[in-house]
Amino acid sequence: MSKELTLTVISPDKILYQGKAESVILPGAVGYFGILPGHATLVSQLEFGLIKLHTAGKEFRIAIDGGFCEVRNDQIRVLTEGGDSEDDLSHDHAVELLEEAEALPVSKDKEILLKKAKVRILLHER
Repeated sequence: MSKELTLTVISPDKILYQGKAESVILPGAVGYFGILPGHATLVSQLEFGLIKLHTAGKEFRIAIDGGFCEVRNDQIRVLTEGGDSEDDLSHDHAVELLEEAEALPVSKDKEILLKKAKVRILLHER
């Protein structure tokens, strides 16, 4: 059995992450769940939230805007509507996104933009 997972996170715009991980935590439709090497085959819907991957004793985070994941043979493939890594977006820019979303009139679009902004702010909180 392998001691590492291969994680690929893809949005329509770019590959957000492609590499190895020792463990991965994903934002599932009914809550966060973890994947370790040797995990059973799985397909799951994902919600707005953070992917947390651990490798070489460090945690790396990726904000995603929902999507789906497939786990098979120690490979995790995530397809998401959009996302950002910690390196892609500063905390200050995430706060600006939240302020812009809060200023919008009540609508379904406002709800989605608020979720996106709040997840981006979580990227930088430890």
